Amino acid sequence: MLDDVYHYQAVNLIGLRQYTDAFPLMERYLKSVENIGDNNVKAKAYMRMANLALNLEAYEDLRNYGEKALSLSQSSDKKVYCFSLILIAFADLKEYELKEAERGFKSSKLFCDQNELPLFGFMSGKGLAEIAMKMDDFESAEMQLNEVLAGYIKYGYKAEIISVHALLAKTNLRLKKYSQAEEFANKVMGLSDEPSHTEYKAIASKVLSQRYLESKQYKLAHDYLESHQHYSNLIFDDTKAKANAYQMAKFKHQEQAREIALLNQERQLVETQKELDRSDRTNNVMIMTMLAGSVIFLSLFLLYSHRQKVRYRRLALTDRLTSVYNRGAGQDFAENEFVQVSMRKADYAVIVFDLDLFKNINDSFGHATGDWTLKHVVSVIRPLIRDSDIFTRMGGEEFALFLPYSSEQTALKIAERCKLAVAAIDTKYSGHVFNISASFGVSCSTSEDLSLDPLLKRADIALYASKHSGRNRVTLYTPELKLQRPTDETQRSLVFN
Repeated sequence: MLDDVYHYQAVNLIGLRQYTDAFPLMERYLKSVENIGDNNVKAKAYMRMANLALNLEAYEDLRNYGEKALSLSQSSDKKVYCFSLILIAFADLKEYELKEAERGFKSSKLFCDQNELPLFGFMSGKGLAEIAMKMDDFESAEMQLNEVLAGYIKYGYKAEIISVHALLAKTNLRLKKYSQAEEFANKVMGLSDEPSHTEYKAIASKVLSQRYLESKQYKLAHDYLESHQHYSNLIFDDTKAKANAYQMAKFKHQEQAREIALLNQERQLVETQKELDRSDRTNNVMIMTMLAGSVIFLSLFLLYSHRQKVRYRRLALTDRLTSVYNRGAGQDFAENEFVQVSMRKADYAVIVFDLDLFKNINDSFGHATGDWTLKHVVSVIRPLIRDSDIFTRMGGEEFALFLPYSSEQTALKIAERCKLAVAAIDTKYSGHVFNISASFGVSCSTSEDLSLDPLLKRADIALYASKHSGRNRVTLYTPELKLQRPTDETQRSLVFN
C-alpha cells in the first residue's frame, strides 16, 4: 500500500537525521490514513504516526495521534490500544505532566499485563521508573528498573536494555552504590558511537565523571566530563534540527493553505469580472474596488507571513516559560559577543545564579507556584541589566547573565542589585507566602580565556561557594575558591550537575 511506503520512507529519513524531508512524507502518510475505511487499519496507522512524532519530539502531535489510535482501537486491537496508552503517557512525561503520566503508565501496565502483552508492560514500568527519578524517589526507580531489565533481557530487547543500563547507572549513583553505577555506565560507554546510543552515552559519561570525582580520580573525571559535553552537544544539535524542521513544516502547511485560499479567491474575482464585463461595462468601478481589495488582502497576507516567521524564530531561541533566551541560543549569542569583546581586548563578565531551595517551593506549593516564581524573578531582574546584556535560562531554576564590556566591579554591583530585587519579591500574589532568595557567582575574563567555558566554570565555582557560605549572597571568583572541595552532593558545580 502507498501509505506504508510513505511510513517506511519517513522512518528511514528520521534514522538518517533528514528531518526536513521526513515531515512532508508524514503529511502525505496522514492524508492517506484519513481516507482509510477500516478502523483497525486506521488505528494502526495513527499509532505509527504517534511513534514517528515521539522520535521527532513533536509531543503535541504525539498526543493527538495517540488519542485517535486509542479511540479507534478500543474494542478491536488490544496491542494497538495498549501501545497507544503508553504513547500518550510518554507525551505527558515529556511535557512534565508527571501526575497524568503516572496515571497513564499505571493504566497501560495494568491493561497490557492483563492482556498478556508483557513487553509493553515493561515499557510502562520503565516510564514509571523515569517519573520516580524525576521525583527523586530513586529507591522505587531502582526496583522498577531492575524488574524491567530482567524482562527486556528475557525477550532480547537490546535497544531498551541499553536505555535501562543508562538509567540504572544514574539511579545507583544517586543511591551512592558507586560500583554498580560504574558497572552499568561502563556497559553503555562500551557501545559504538552510533546516533541511537548518543543519549545513553551522555548519561553514562556524566555518571562516570561524578563517580571518579567522588573517588578523587580527577583526570578520569575530567575526561568523562569532556565526553559528556560532546554527547550533550550532539543531542542539542539534533533537538534543534528537529525543532527547526517541525516549525518549518508547520509554517509551510499553513502557508500552502493560505495560498490555496488566495488562489480560490482570485479565481472567483476573475470570474466575477468576466460576468460583469458581459452584463454591464458600467460596473468597472466595482471591479476595480474588488481588485484593490485583493491587493490589500495580499499585503495583509505578506505582513502576517512575515510576523509568523519572526514568531517561529523567537520560539526557537527563547525559553517558553520566562521568555529569556534558552540555553542553546543564549550561549551561542554570548560566545559571539565574547569573540568581539576579545578582539577589542575589553572586559567580559559572567554572572550565574540559581534560586535557593527552589525544590521546596515546588514540593510545598506545586509546580504552578514554582513557575510563578521563575517568571517573577526574571521580571524583576530584566530592568537591572542593559539591552546588550544576554539573559539566559540555563535550565530549571538556574540562570546566567552575560555582560559584554563589563568589569568585575560592574558585574558585582549588578549581581548585588539582582540579589536584593529577588529577595524583595512579594509572594502573596502567588496565593502563598514564602521567601525567595538566590545565590550568585561572578567571574570576569582574563587574557588566557579563549572561549566562554572557562568563565562559566569559574562563575559556577563562585556560585557554589555562595551556596556553601549560607546562600542569598554574591561571590566573586578567586583562585582560592577552586581549592575548596564541596562537602555534599548539592554543593557541586553546575559543570557536574
